[in-house]
Amino acid sequence: MKMEYEPEVDILTVYIQSPETLLGHSAEVKSGVILNYAEDGSLSSVEVLDAARRYPAGQLAACSVDELIDLKTASRLAGIAPVTLRTQAQKGRLWAMRLSGQWATTRERLQQYIDSRSGTRVTQK
Repeated sequence: MKMEYEPEVDILTVYIQSPETLLGHSAEVKSGVILNYAEDGSLSSVEVLDAARRYPAGQLAACSVDELIDLKTASRLAGIAPVTLRTQAQKGRLWAMRLSGQWATTRERLQQYIDSRSGTRVTQK
């Protein structure tokens, strides 16, 4: 998963598949949230319009450079249960964003959380 924020148009795009994936159709599922589907019908990306209104600036700045990982992947990398990571994200102890019903973080933010707990390193897989 890759995330990109374009401040000039205030759009946050979360790529589930490659940004070059050919799109088949799009659907606005709620005001300002657009799901883009690939030609095969699979979810390709999510666009969030007026992103600065929905997310703090610090979260958007991180989006431009880091690749997102879902909490299931983060759990596997860190050896911590997904429910624990989700709880820590909800409490603000782990930086994460909720995007179309799924929590996501970055390897860097996961490592910061790990370092604050024990100093264990995140695997690079």
